[in-house]
Amino acid sequence: MRISTKGHYAVQAMVDLAAQEGSAPVSLSVIAERQGLSQNYLEQLFVKLRKAELVKSVRGPGGGYTLGKSAETISIGDIFAAVDESLVLIDCADPSGLPDHVTCDKSSGCLTQTLWARLCHHFNELVNSVTLGDVLRGEYDFPTIVHSGIKG
Repeated sequence: MRISTKGHYAVQAMVDLAAQEGSAPVSLSVIAERQGLSQNYLEQLFVKLRKAELVKSVRGPGGGYTLGKSAETISIGDIFAAVDESLVLIDCADPSGLPDHVTCDKSSGCLTQTLWARLCHHFNELVNSVTLGDVLRGEYDFPTIVHSGIKG
């Protein structure tokens, strides 16, 4: 799986905005300059982020954007969903991770179907469990997956 530019930029900009939480609204030109991102591209992303109520816009002098919710309640998955970032690891795997949601014509004879579906499900759980607050603190509670019989 590859995170697209829109997903990457949206998370990067939202983390920057979250780092300024509690201060005055932040303009997109400031975020773009600090993060080395295209302001025009950020404008397109922030339309979607605002529509998803992840950010609020403040008009007028000193205007800009603030978080629409607490950094502790906005997950990376929320940001991806707002900008239409696909969380599907492979075309034939539904993000639910359930075998009865497989969308592949060859699923009845596919030995890897469950693998892809489960990986997709775990990835989605992970991005939906990490918040902007976690990223700001550098705290990630990634589950450790231990399997017996696997030799490193």
